[in-house]
Amino acid sequence: MEVFKIQDLTYYYPRKKEAALEEINLSIKEGEFIVLFGESGSGKSTLARVFNKIVPEFYGGKIKGNIESKVDVGMVFQDPEKQLVMDNVEREIAFGLENLGIEYDKMRKKVMETLSFLNIWEIRDKKTYELSGGQKQKVAIGATISMGYKFLVLDEPTSQLDPVTAEEILHILKRLNEELGYTIVLIEQRIDRCFHLADRVLFMEEGKLTFDGEPKEFVAWNYANENNFSPSVSEYFVRTGNSTIPLTIKEGRKQLRKTGCFDNEVKVESKIQYDKNDEAIHMKKIHFTYKNGKKALNGVNLTVFKGEILGVMGENGGGKSTLLRNIAGLIKPDQGKLTVNGGVGYLSQNPNDYLFNDTVYDELKYTLDQKGIEDLSIIEKTLMDLNILKYKDKNPRDLSGGEKQRVALACILVMEPEILILDEPTRGLDRKLKDKLGEIIFDFKSKGKTILLVTHDVEFVGKFCDRVCLIFDGSVAQVGSKYEVLTDGIYYTTQMNKLFSGYIDNIITLEDALSINNQSLKEGVI
Repeated sequence: MEVFKIQDLTYYYPRKKEAALEEINLSIKEGEFIVLFGESGSGKSTLARVFNKIVPEFYGGKIKGNIESKVDVGMVFQDPEKQLVMDNVEREIAFGLENLGIEYDKMRKKVMETLSFLNIWEIRDKKTYELSGGQKQKVAIGATISMGYKFLVLDEPTSQLDPVTAEEILHILKRLNEELGYTIVLIEQRIDRCFHLADRVLFMEEGKLTFDGEPKEFVAWNYANENNFSPSVSEYFVRTGNSTIPLTIKEGRKQLRKTGCFDNEVKVESKIQYDKNDEAIHMKKIHFTYKNGKKALNGVNLTVFKGEILGVMGENGGGKSTLLRNIAGLIKPDQGKLTVNGGVGYLSQNPNDYLFNDTVYDELKYTLDQKGIEDLSIIEKTLMDLNILKYKDKNPRDLSGGEKQRVALACILVMEPEILILDEPTRGLDRKLKDKLGEIIFDFKSKGKTILLVTHDVEFVGKFCDRVCLIFDGSVAQVGSKYEVLTDGIYYTTQMNKLFSGYIDNIITLEDALSINNQSLKEGVI
């Protein structure tokens, strides 16, 4: 049964000459699981806002076309903190029901069922501001489904979550869809972990819906159009000429077993050597406790070498951002020795922390003015590198989340610091922009500069970092080359490693896998 239909929809935000959405035609049936993705700024979030009438009823602007909805639509935003109203978990889930005037007994039942279904019963009495990122996201979802919405639109709900918590959220959505018949529209950039859940995928480019079909059809379409948006497992098999295209690790490993001709003697270079006398950052027995008594760092020992790219990963609330803020000098350790050799440029998780001027150009010029740098030619070069030169005269607060992230990054890159510290730099970025960011990071490295980044994006770390540090509960669990840390893992490993584990050692990236495939072909192994 069709529950939502859009015909010939074109929409302009107020005072905008360019259409945010152009000639959109879309029909959604009850119980479908749809994954919506595309380039940053392509119109995904705007289309999401159409579903629950935020566009145009809240944002205004000009709209033409026809929208028919047979159901009410619940929305879960990218940042759960923007959605949480009450200071207590149970009251937050009850808040919407109270506004609907639901009688007490019925409301209490809905709240209890929601808490149990989402496995957040134990935190029902906690303050919402004390929760981890994953817990906040679960509460935001709970507050939405408790109100009875059977059609959910979620805008990158896992972008700020560690791999373990992200899997929990996706499993919740799968259960809602398969067990309770919910209709799900999921906007995601990290499609490797959710592509296989989709009945249909929608792909957007420059405000237009350019693909609408089944996942396997998208993989073929994506390859034919020379795009780079397929999940890596599917991409590997389509690039190596297989007619059967798997969507999951299980299907992919089954396909590999059919070939039965991979040589485990083939090795990928995995060792990295650094001069121990060439340290950019040295931390010895670092401790840090916040004023509320929360111990964030517990005896951290870590060395970062000049000219390396170190990726820091771990659970939400494990101390990663606290580690970066100590290195950047924003806070000071309670105990231990911290040595930083070189000027630091620091990008925090929230891009809005950096945006307060009237134009993007002025944001970067302000940074240079504060540093006493007179050569302004670097502004346009940096904006061009990040593909945001076209926004230089725009107000940064009018940009999409991914575009804001790039502007904030540009404000740091324009300083050309000796040590670049990035906290969740890939948040809101599509795969093309991540690759561009990786190229910029490589360029920094080629100049002998040091890059330290915190991210939940395992695929990005596997492709662009030299070494990886895993932090849990304020302590370093492991640090080593990416081939040492990201192999044989459960969550903190890449899709390609999961695919080839047990067949070929040290496959981390798609490029590793294709290289081995080409090598095997030359040697007559396959």
